[in-house]
Amino acid sequence: MGKKASTPAAPDYTTLANQQAGIAKQNWQDTLTASRPNQTGPAGTNTWAQDPAGNWTNTVAMNPERQGLYDLTNQKATQQLQGYDTGQVNLSGAPAMPTVGGYNQQAIDTVRALQAPTLARNRAANEAKMAAMGIGTGSGSAWNAEQQNLGVNENQADLGAIMAGINQGNTEFSQGMGLHATGTSDILNQAQANQAKMAGMLGQSNNFAMPTFAPVQTPGMPGAASPDLLNAANNTYQAQLAAANAKNAGGGLLGTIGGIAGGMLGSMAGPIGTAAGSAIGKSLFPA
Repeated sequence: MGKKASTPAAPDYTTLANQQAGIAKQNWQDTLTASRPNQTGPAGTNTWAQDPAGNWTNTVAMNPERQGLYDLTNQKATQQLQGYDTGQVNLSGAPAMPTVGGYNQQAIDTVRALQAPTLARNRAANEAKMAAMGIGTGSGSAWNAEQQNLGVNENQADLGAIMAGINQGNTEFSQGMGLHATGTSDILNQAQANQAKMAGMLGQSNNFAMPTFAPVQTPGMPGAASPDLLNAANNTYQAQLAAANAKNAGGGLLGTIGGIAGGMLGSMAGPIGTAAGSAIGKSLFPA
């Protein structure tokens, strides 16, 4: 009978699994590293660094010239902010608003003074005229009527003086309002100019934003796929096991055939026939 084949030892699947996990982790690390290259552009740099614990740090920085301008602009903006009044706009420096509905007494007095000589002359002339006409002073309907006419004229003149004072008051009110509006507008314009200046400084600061870089598209890495150690070892083991089983199964058949052949020849030719039958079986089915 042929020699029986030994059963192959089973693979150490735990060790193989740990090896495969280690290879997969290393492939992942290599791919991650390849996707984080350092970049340099006109505005600055984008760099990566990894500490001993495996933690990554991404640093984006301006080039020295741009960083210097950025720092200077921020410094100027900070100085402006320190002197900038963020409270309510103070309009106390503007001319006061004039009183509504006022009038100018001086204008009234002036007009009255100018009109007084003429009114006095008119009264004296009318009274002399009535005296010449024989109309008694202070009596009679004609005298009273003439005095009434003179009073109407004098009252109209006085009303004109009052209206002149009102008109002058309106003129002065309009002028005061104009001065107040102009003064207020000047203060507001100055405040808006300060705001525009501040916005300009801040706008310049915003122009120095950190540089940006496009994401890196890395091609597939050759050999990055992890080898399937578990399946490879299992397939090899199953093949070896099948071969051993087949060999063992074949050896039993050979012994049986050889024994039958030896028995047939032994019955025919004794011990010599038995040996010959065994040799024939081995030559037909080698172990």
